[in-house]
Amino acid sequence: MGNKLFGVNIGKIIKDAVGPGVLAATLIKKTPGTRNPADPTAGTNPTSTSYACRGFIDTQAVKNLDGTLVEDGTKKIVLIGDTISGGSVAPDTGDLITIENTTYSIDRIDRDPAAATYTCIARKS
Repeated sequence: MGNKLFGVNIGKIIKDAVGPGVLAATLIKKTPGTRNPADPTAGTNPTSTSYACRGFIDTQAVKNLDGTLVEDGTKKIVLIGDTISGGSVAPDTGDLITIENTTYSIDRIDRDPAAATYTCIARKS
C-alpha cells in the first residue's frame, strides 16, 4: 500500500483507475545469497523473486540533459505501485522489469510522494 496523503489512499485510486488499462509486467527482485564456505570463489548465489504488476513504457527514446539521444536502449518505464504485491514491494536499482516481451535492468528510479507510481530508467538487459 502506498503512502496516504491528506488521508487519501492515492495509490489504491491509481491502481483501481489506471492499473487495469495498462500493460501486464513483471518486477524481478534480485537478492544476494550467501557464499558456500566449501567454494568461496563461486560467488554469492543470488536468488530472484518475480512479482506480477502493471505499467507502461513512458518514453521509448530517453535523452541526455543536453538533448542528445541515449543510444543504449534506455527506456523510461512507469510501474503502478499498488499492483506490485499490493504495494508491499518497491522496485530498486539492479532489479529487472519484463514488459512488452523484453527484460530491462533498472539503472535509476524515482517515485511520487504517494508511492502510487515508480518511474524507472532502465536499459535492455
